[in-house]
Amino acid sequence: MKKLLSLKELKRCTFSVHPNAKPAFDFFFNHTHLFCRSRLNTSTLHVLNQNQTFYGIKKQEDEIALFSGYEFIGFDLANIDVTQHNVIILPSLTDEEITLQAWIATLRVVLTSAPTEHLEKFRRALNDSVPSYCIRHLFEQKSITQKVWSEINAVSRDTLAKQNQKMNKTKEPQISIFERLENEYAG
Repeated sequence: MKKLLSLKELKRCTFSVHPNAKPAFDFFFNHTHLFCRSRLNTSTLHVLNQNQTFYGIKKQEDEIALFSGYEFIGFDLANIDVTQHNVIILPSLTDEEITLQAWIATLRVVLTSAPTEHLEKFRRALNDSVPSYCIRHLFEQKSITQKVWSEINAVSRDTLAKQNQKMNKTKEPQISIFERLENEYAG
């Protein structure tokens, strides 16, 4: 049964990100969002993040490992006053369930904030980062295809194909003029 921690419990607990949630956590904070976090001042971030709800499990009596709730723009575990937020503890989740819940929470936010000009790059990042069982659970297939991605994002497959071509062009190794001359001279 879920349990909302009391203010007294919150004050004595230490918090960390659950190891199984860490890949989803990292994905969220390394993802390019539609907005620029650095342009928001501290008071704006404070107002936007009031009364956030965190989900976690107890690792020890006074140690909580979070797996959801961190997916907001001002999250900083080192500087957050958890007594100003709600913390819900779920009992007996498996590692796989924690991973799934972490990815669902992360994707709930990032799927609505991917910049249009990076949709194909983002699709590839999802397929590379999200465990296949999570993709299967959310999208009912083993990976996110361009067809499905274009439908979800209301863009044509041609748009994604062009982004793919552009990405592949930038991946081609660039040979400097010096290297070309050196190769011609040696050859």
